[in-house]
Amino acid sequence: MSRASDVVIAGGGVIGCAVAYYAARRGIQVTLVDRPRRGRATSASAGGTWPLGESLGLGCGVIFHKAQLRAGKSDSSAGPPTVPACFLDFSLRSNQMFPLLAEELQQHAKVDIEFERTSLLFVTYDDGDVSFARGLMRDAPIDPSLIEWLSPAELAREEPAMTRDTLGALRFLGDDQVNPYKLADAYRDAARALGARVLTHTDVTGVRLERGRVVAVETSAGAIPCATLINAAGAWAPEIARMAGLDLPVRPVRGQIVCTATLPKLLRACVSTSDCYLAQKKHGEVIIGSTTEEVGFDPGVTTGATRELSAGAVRAVPFLAKATLKRVWSGFRPGTPDELPILGPVDSIAGYLNATGHFRTGIVNSPLTGLMLSQHLAGAPLAVPLEPFLASRFDGPVEDSTSRGAESSLATGPDRPKNNALRQP
Repeated sequence: MSRASDVVIAGGGVIGCAVAYYAARRGIQVTLVDRPRRGRATSASAGGTWPLGESLGLGCGVIFHKAQLRAGKSDSSAGPPTVPACFLDFSLRSNQMFPLLAEELQQHAKVDIEFERTSLLFVTYDDGDVSFARGLMRDAPIDPSLIEWLSPAELAREEPAMTRDTLGALRFLGDDQVNPYKLADAYRDAARALGARVLTHTDVTGVRLERGRVVAVETSAGAIPCATLINAAGAWAPEIARMAGLDLPVRPVRGQIVCTATLPKLLRACVSTSDCYLAQKKHGEVIIGSTTEEVGFDPGVTTGATRELSAGAVRAVPFLAKATLKRVWSGFRPGTPDELPILGPVDSIAGYLNATGHFRTGIVNSPLTGLMLSQHLAGAPLAVPLEPFLASRFDGPVEDSTSRGAESSLATGPDRPKNNALRQP
């Protein structure tokens, strides 16, 4: 039997490593158990920290919506679904943590997570894009100072490599980027430096319960006595949940990614269009994504997706027609019925916590997820309420993710006029 630990974390992706870091920072004895799996969600990310873009349906959301329109499976009068206000607020708070987090991880792990203030541009090509953009400017429940419209001429000055065949762009300030692999590595290395134990290439094989409480986690390296198990296994989280006798409504959603060889500096901002998104990393590669596919745990890539994503990238940045593709891969995002993560305790088992289901927002929401789970472990006040993210929300009727929406604490209201000063597209 392995030595005891206060907390065992199952899963070493960006979420599990973030929880390990923040828990270890509080002095909690942590053991991170990880079996690297092909296709974990961290590998399906371009590293965008896009709290506004992803919450308002850009990135993969608008790409998927357009694909559904082409297939006749979506209403052309509706845009991509947006997330509830509680999650928009969660994402914004988490995103605000990155500047300081980058410094902390550099100090503890000696890893540069390549945090860059880039902003995110939604580039419009046609009247449908403009109508969607106009709706976001008018109705999005966000601080008006975080969004601005760029005319075609302004876009050309800001992004000379972008096509001139546009009707302008929306810019989301604060939607930036990191290197997703380095972020996960930095969390893990910093946690280890702060005293966490990391068991790599190790499987969780069982969960021991006594009188409705977690008392140990069984692994391929031996049993680990513990007071708490945190399920951070991403798309594989249902496997861990079943070991504890729980059902967890998480499923794999495949995303395919295309990556170019190193290129000269082409883009200042990250870019979202209705065809693809693009993010140029510090080392010069351009990441192009991404599909949204319900194919189970099939890790394959398809020539059709590669062709469509590449065509979308060339449409946005014509210079990319000369680029060499370096590699194509896919990853499994942990999807939930309402596209919100599943966090915190469950009623039926003491000492069991969820930290999964982040779908497309695991990177941007990793800091606040790690902080909140560590606060819960320590019995400290929580940065934001856990209630909207508890697994118990699925005990009743599940809300359709295409009809979500709620007023936000950041929404325009009686004391905050709508952003009429912005020039409309």
